Amino acid sequence: MPHRPKLLIFTGATAAGKSAFIYRELTGLPLTIINADSRQVYSALRVSSAGPSDQEMQLFPHRLYHFMPENESFSAGAFIQRAAEEIAAAHEQGRLPVLCGGTYFYIHALLSGLLPPLKIPEQVAARVAAMPADEAYALLREIDPAAAEKIHAHNLVRLRRALAVCLTAGRPMSSIPREGAIRDKYDILMLIFDTAREQLLERVRQRVQGMFRAGLVAEVTRVFAAVKAADRLSQWRSWPALTGIGIREFFESYEVMAVEPDALDALQLETVSEAIVRNTMALVKRQRTWFRNAPDKPGHTKTVDPAYENERIAALAKDFLH
Repeated sequence: MPHRPKLLIFTGATAAGKSAFIYRELTGLPLTIINADSRQVYSALRVSSAGPSDQEMQLFPHRLYHFMPENESFSAGAFIQRAAEEIAAAHEQGRLPVLCGGTYFYIHALLSGLLPPLKIPEQVAARVAAMPADEAYALLREIDPAAAEKIHAHNLVRLRRALAVCLTAGRPMSSIPREGAIRDKYDILMLIFDTAREQLLERVRQRVQGMFRAGLVAEVTRVFAAVKAADRLSQWRSWPALTGIGIREFFESYEVMAVEPDALDALQLETVSEAIVRNTMALVKRQRTWFRNAPDKPGHTKTVDPAYENERIAALAKDFLH
């Protein structure tokens, strides 16, 4: 088999220590860090998305961080195109690409590709939406058993989407060629960072406290002012960036109390902080489930716990890159 260039992937739940490990253990290596976090693409959300600091950005070249306006969306299709370009460019420059982030949908799409664009007719969408979950799952198993095997019967979003695609295309979804996959182009090691919930909770609390110290309220105030100037406060959820944890809680607070971010008192800020922690831990729970059950992981995939496996993780990464 011809030699394939290498791609290292660090993923896992929010606050599991992925980025911190890179900046602590892999300095001195010729790495290019490529973002795989759906919130860290936005230019105005460096603090609320827990993006890398200026000092960290200086340690390695960083790509796909903080370049999108907050009122625009960044699709998985756009991500896989840009990420594939950055991975190839890193190798052309004699550097080693490291994909880092917890948005596994992005990572899976990059590795396995996406279905070509397919418009679901309204009548098909309505038919599928009206089906009870057990009926929809039974029909999907009949039409596309391979797709049904990868979808939990209670995951209604994925279940109905898959069934709608099958009915629209007139063929099993699993038989439709995907576009943009890079899996076969690279030798891939994926490290999934995971640790105990109690430790993640403490890390999340520390992270949120650090975000407030780093200027979270000032950042949100600037974004809030932009939304207000555009006369979109009542439609703030239509700005994709604003639905992310760390910023949406301020807009939700405004809906309840009509108090702008920079006017919140200490008690109100504490309520917002608690909401950010609570919402982050709900996301962590979903992420850990995704990573346990994620389909089509690369052959070299390992789940690691930075709480006690730091030396092992470093050895795995360095041995692979060398």
